[in-house]
Amino acid sequence: MGFKYKQVVLAVVAALGSTSALALVGGSVDANVSTSPWAGVGAVTINGSVYSGVLLDSQHVLTAAHVVNGQVGSPGNVGFTLNAGGDLSHTLGVTAITVFPGYTGTSPGSDGVWHDDLAIITLSAPVVGAVPTYGLYGGALDGQTLTLVGYGGGGDGASGVTSGANASIKRTGQNQVDGVLGDDDGGLHDEVFVFDFDGPDSSSNIFGTNKPANLSLGSTIEAQFAGGDSGSPLFVYDNGAWQIAGIGTFNSKTNLSSDSNVLFGSVGGGTVVASYIPWIESTLVAAPVPEPHAWMMLLAGLGMVGAAVRAKATR
Repeated sequence: MGFKYKQVVLAVVAALGSTSALALVGGSVDANVSTSPWAGVGAVTINGSVYSGVLLDSQHVLTAAHVVNGQVGSPGNVGFTLNAGGDLSHTLGVTAITVFPGYTGTSPGSDGVWHDDLAIITLSAPVVGAVPTYGLYGGALDGQTLTLVGYGGGGDGASGVTSGANASIKRTGQNQVDGVLGDDDGGLHDEVFVFDFDGPDSSSNIFGTNKPANLSLGSTIEAQFAGGDSGSPLFVYDNGAWQIAGIGTFNSKTNLSSDSNVLFGSVGGGTVVASYIPWIESTLVAAPVPEPHAWMMLLAGLGMVGAAVRAKATR
């Protein structure tokens, strides 16, 4: 299902995959402890640049295709850093990267965005210890309030990004989905969600009415993607558990955001996970698992044997 854009040309000129990685603007800093509900969200690092990803199970990470597509042949350049404090903080290597076969890159289609931007990373060793992994949300997203979790710098909608990306700092906030875009290949399912970054008054509202329910969720709650948030998960709390509803892939400036893709009045969006559940599940089933002695040797080398371990970031 589509929706009308209000005072905006959604040209995605600021892909979250930029190597000048910064972070989630708005929201707050996660405590990075093992009891955090976001302990399964880690930083995807590539040659010093910071992005985001989330654990599907103990050995597989869901992220954005544009983050890792260039590393399919060189998975050793990619790392996944878990952050839960104490002995649950370490980096695992990557042995394989599987990109959704329909992904064709970041050239916008007729609706102004790219589609099919998902990839699964296979870790070199299973994560051990009390680290949460997450199920997949299969419901509709239009109008849903999503919880964003990602790595990078911080800031706010008035000043923009004020601190740089950091693979050990995880930020969280919320935003409300203002609309969804359908399959660019003619299918009937939704593939992309979009939201706006509402400020303290209606002057920065891009989508929907100026009624309070459609405006800001609050100055310490409403959040927007910035550099470093590509591949970050967006969650819905459903059936007593946090489930992955989307993966952050882009943001964009508008005529209301002072030519900036992170100030109030800008827009962001990503991939609707529900439409890709069959592919994700089939990929997990088919993914190769390293021999037990291989990952035990790795854990021993990291000094992690007998210790608890744990674990998730966009642009």
